[in-house]
Amino acid sequence: MLNKTYTREEYVYLAKLFERAERYEDMVTWITKFIQLEPKLSMDERNILSAGFKNIIGGKRSSWRLLQNLEKKEEKKGNSQNLNNVREIKKKVEGEMRKICDDIQNILDKYLVPNSKDAENKVFFLKLKGDYYRYRAEFSDGKENEENVTKADKVYKEAYEIAEKEIPISNSTRLGLALNFSVFYYEIKNLKEEACNIAKSAFEEAIKILDDLERSKAKDTILIIQLLKENLILWNNEMNEEEEN
Repeated sequence: MLNKTYTREEYVYLAKLFERAERYEDMVTWITKFIQLEPKLSMDERNILSAGFKNIIGGKRSSWRLLQNLEKKEEKKGNSQNLNNVREIKKKVEGEMRKICDDIQNILDKYLVPNSKDAENKVFFLKLKGDYYRYRAEFSDGKENEENVTKADKVYKEAYEIAEKEIPISNSTRLGLALNFSVFYYEIKNLKEEACNIAKSAFEEAIKILDDLERSKAKDTILIIQLLKENLILWNNEMNEEEEN
């Protein structure tokens, strides 16, 4: 199939086909093909891009967290052979995650961000850039970690400034950015009060128009509002427990 030339519409169809078959590496191959032909994406095509890479990186992140926990257990046990095996596999997973992050960052930098003329598309793609720098920051350390945290912070802030000025709070792209930006501050930068402020501001603005959203059946936006609320409850509870301790 790779040696054959298809139309852009056929590449999109193939990406959807491989998504249904849960063959996400193949899905990403065809996503790259249709983006290279025309980098101006519809909302459906944006979602295909996001889903393809998210499904690949999601499994790797779960594997890494499992291996991270196993590494800590083997360190306590003092079993050097098991520890070496776990670290070797963990290192392999980290290499695979770096490649996935590099692949989507290259697509975003070369094709999508430069060709984003309207605010929503630009914010969507900048948010994706921030997300994948955040994922790299999760498993990296030292200088690599510092660089990824700095890059994530920069693009999230750029997207956030555009979103606040040009995109209504009812838009799921703006709320999704607020959600992920706040998670970055809470989990990666450990700036918990700032994270809560970002999430709280977005939640309080969105809740004012909740009735209109429910009438228009804006399910994606309502779901993000609920996630913001859940995070705020969880984070406030954690911060209160830390203060008590």
